[in-house]
Amino acid sequence: MPEPSNEEYGKGYFLIANPVLPDPNFSRTVVLLCNHDDEGSFGLVINRSAPIDAKEVFAEMGMSEFPSGKIYLGGPVSPSQVFYLCHSEEPLPELESICEGVYLGMSWELLDNLMTRVKNPEKNIRFYLGYSGWGAGQLAEEMTRLSWLTSKACGEFVFQENEDGIWANVVRSLGKDYEYLVQAPVNPQWN
Repeated sequence: MPEPSNEEYGKGYFLIANPVLPDPNFSRTVVLLCNHDDEGSFGLVINRSAPIDAKEVFAEMGMSEFPSGKIYLGGPVSPSQVFYLCHSEEPLPELESICEGVYLGMSWELLDNLMTRVKNPEKNIRFYLGYSGWGAGQLAEEMTRLSWLTSKACGEFVFQENEDGIWANVVRSLGKDYEYLVQAPVNPQWN
């Protein structure tokens, strides 16, 4: 199980929204950090589905050969840009490895080939509109305000079937000391 931390984070880590995080874009979200360096951070919210079907998004892009199903909201930055995460036991060297068995893609040219190589692509390839981004030092500042908990990422949560349960399950995976957060009200003024 992932070890909780508030000090350690980077590529391949989850940012787990603390219930007191005031930004509604991130209320009870889990962000998979895909890049983190001195210039900033980039990640995808893994537990927010979009109110549209993936087929609609692909049709607007002029692509008709892609499966229907859910598409997720990766974050508030560049909401028309589409990313995808693949879950594969076999290495996918043409994609960027984020954590064990999870790969990030942005190239549409690779997608046809991936759809045939990845087992059960409807389950093991997820599409995201937009991303979550932080400028240099911005995420570190949010960490000092305890906006996020962190843990090493694992594909089990990224590709969990019911995205509504991901945040609570990741929080529970941090251990008994964090379970009380699952019961915290979304709005602390409701308490």
